[in-house]
Amino acid sequence: MAMIPKPERKSVLAGALIAIGALFSIAARPCGNVVQGLCFSVGLFGVLACDARLFTGSVLTIRAVWEGRTPLSRVLRSWVGIWAGNLLGAICVALMAAGTLFDASYVAQYKAAMPWHELLVRAVLCNVMVCMAVWIANESPFSAYGTVDALAACLLPVACFVTCGFEHSVADMLYMPLGMLQGSVGVLDGVRVVLLATAGNVIGGVAFAWMIWEREG
Repeated sequence: MAMIPKPERKSVLAGALIAIGALFSIAARPCGNVVQGLCFSVGLFGVLACDARLFTGSVLTIRAVWEGRTPLSRVLRSWVGIWAGNLLGAICVALMAAGTLFDASYVAQYKAAMPWHELLVRAVLCNVMVCMAVWIANESPFSAYGTVDALAACLLPVACFVTCGFEHSVADMLYMPLGMLQGSVGVLDGVRVVLLATAGNVIGGVAFAWMIWEREG
């Protein structure tokens, strides 16, 4: 691991943590959507506590471009690197979970059958909530009260997007590969879902960043 730069390691870690949160959500399926959402938040809590690099939250760095602090090309390269690291981390967890009782077949098939425009809209809404959670934990007035309060404050946005069935691209990096390994969906289905979710997450994250930037400005 010493040969892998620290930022890349943190990206892989974030993908793995979100994937573990997604597995927790699968395990909690009999308890209902709200409980699944609360369980999924474990992944984001881990990302925030470990200062890992999550693609969906990193979209907020677009503000540095608007403020003239960094060029757009640098931000885009960073996004690509974080996205790739998240994918690697999530796939590693999917490979480990493939032979266990974690059945992602229903989730993967549901996502694969979803019309592209619905999936895109769900992904936009998802990253509005994710970026809200990240902003609450790191930059809002709640962040001044300490780690526990900040994490507790971001619990509801995470539970909201999971309960509503919004599309988180990094979580889909677990659901779709795991569904492929379990024979419920094809490779093209997985690629389609992850790429559409990624596009929607970028749109939603940039929109939230603009609203916060305008508010602070």
